[in-house]
Amino acid sequence: MNLKEFLIVYIEEKKEKSFCCSKEKSYFCTKNMFSRKFYLSFMLALSFLLCSDTAMVWAKKKNPKFKLVFREEFNLPDGSQPNPKLWSRVPRAKNLWAKWNSDTADVVFIRNGRLVCRVIPNTNPADTAMMLAGAVFTKNKFAFKYGKLEVRMRTNLQKGNFPAAWIMPQNPGNPYRYGEVDLIEYFGDEGIARQTFHSHRTAILKKSGDRTVFLTRNVERDKWHVYGLEWTPHALITYIDGETTGCYLKSDDPVKLEEGQWTFDRSFFIILNQSVGYGNWHAPDPNATYETEFDWVRIYQREKDITYY
Repeated sequence: MNLKEFLIVYIEEKKEKSFCCSKEKSYFCTKNMFSRKFYLSFMLALSFLLCSDTAMVWAKKKNPKFKLVFREEFNLPDGSQPNPKLWSRVPRAKNLWAKWNSDTADVVFIRNGRLVCRVIPNTNPADTAMMLAGAVFTKNKFAFKYGKLEVRMRTNLQKGNFPAAWIMPQNPGNPYRYGEVDLIEYFGDEGIARQTFHSHRTAILKKSGDRTVFLTRNVERDKWHVYGLEWTPHALITYIDGETTGCYLKSDDPVKLEEGQWTFDRSFFIILNQSVGYGNWHAPDPNATYETEFDWVRIYQREKDITYY
């Protein structure tokens, strides 16, 4: 068990929600952790603790192994549609990412054991969309609460590119209000991996104060990477290829909670899509083809947290 795993166990055990982590900060902080001296003392004591057999036995008991509960490898013949028992096409909608969604087989299909989602030029004069886009989700077919979600994905380098792997709540309305976790998004050709947490407080009420967007620069997005999320009742932690990139914690402020700072204690479904920008925001080449490949999707849960259907 490494330091990160031990601290996750400790946070969950003590319900200590004031811990914070990010790629830019190489330390853990709380409201009272303002002195470097305190930090060094804490880490020294923790290093001794981690070396003790008692601590490791306690951690293993409190941190049961994850169980694989969802495994989608897309191992179907070339040209097939993804498994209809798990996936449906996302219908066209007015929002930016879904404005050109299509149910044509040209924008979603299996190739070499991978799911391919595309945006292509629209050659159908009966359809007013400038381009046609591919998107699938597990809504009303599979949803889960807590655990680890991992997606192995690679995308293109083109201007206008807007692919994503993300989750949204099966029940979007009251009493839970808005919630969304973007496991990975890329905007255009900027080469920045974006992992974002959207709560009702930030997305709808537009309140600030909690860091919700985590950027990882210089990612070779046309290479295969595993984008991950670890989700507990008190924390959302993102990572890329096993390296922690972001952390969002449940507040202990009753006012923030009432405003919807934490809207993640419910089942979420998975969305995989290839979209493009629009207008002045990462405008695409209307004559180009944009493609993102998804190699696999896996979800792991601890025995006590297994809640899926």
